[in-house]
Amino acid sequence: METNNREFILLRYKMMVSIIILLLIYIFSLSKEILFIDSVLCIFYMYYSSKRILKSLFTDMRHVIDFASGDQEFMIKDGDLGLLYDEIVILKKRTTAYQETIQKEKNKLRQTIEDICHQLKTPLASVSIYNELLLEEQPHHYLIETQQQIEKMKYLINSLLKLAKLQGSQVDFDFQYLPIYEVFQLSLQALHSLIQQTSTSITIEKTEAYLYYDESWLQEALSNIIKNSLEHGCSKIKVTFEEHQQYIKCFIYNNGEEIKEKDLPHIFERFYHSAKQQGVGIGLALSKEIIEKHHGLVIAYNDNGVVFEITFPLFQMNDKYKVS
Repeated sequence: METNNREFILLRYKMMVSIIILLLIYIFSLSKEILFIDSVLCIFYMYYSSKRILKSLFTDMRHVIDFASGDQEFMIKDGDLGLLYDEIVILKKRTTAYQETIQKEKNKLRQTIEDICHQLKTPLASVSIYNELLLEEQPHHYLIETQQQIEKMKYLINSLLKLAKLQGSQVDFDFQYLPIYEVFQLSLQALHSLIQQTSTSITIEKTEAYLYYDESWLQEALSNIIKNSLEHGCSKIKVTFEEHQQYIKCFIYNNGEEIKEKDLPHIFERFYHSAKQQGVGIGLALSKEIIEKHHGLVIAYNDNGVVFEITFPLFQMNDKYKVS
């Protein structure tokens, strides 16, 4: 493909002229000394011209790269680099417009979810009160089941509100340097009544590791993961740690029924649950969002049961950090 870049065309012509001059010198040269000196001068001229033109081209290329990275704006008027610059400008404008559209849609969806949840809270609170009054007068298994469904709806609404705020970057995390063992203990305390009902044996390995985290939010994430294990009929839950120089891994193992391979990639998706799964399918999605806001990573896999593996980086940060 022929180039239309002025510098490359100029360089080509200069090389052709230099070659012609060398041929003429060779033909009409009177002595070898003159031929040698003229040849050296021509070669030096070609080298200097090539270096200067290539330097100019690399400078223009760097300007295009700087523009693409957003560091500065630069205009190349002609040549191949000019075409490249124009294409980058068009692509950058399209990308910016696309990102703005996506962000507007995300904000609109978040606002819709929040509005629906707030509208549901008031009638649901009324239904809950009426149902509790009926239970006091005449306890019936239908009313008990109704109350359980009401509590499940309350949990769903609160979880959706939390998830919408997290995804909309409306949460200020209060990061503090605290022992990681402590937040697991708080998670168990929040699930005390459920643990008593299931009679599940839970052990947490002792560790002296510290981590920057928001206590209330991370406790919410861990509680949801442990709650998910309890709801799957396991008899044993074991929490272990693996500390490295740059990160720490937390393993939440339960000896319940393994997750089907086709379900594993989707268990952290909102409202996804298998046929045997209880709950509303929002807890693990919320946990994943919270852990990622702590710069962590969570995965799940089968190993004679189910293992939730959480990885947190060990690095310094400000005590208070606004999620972006």
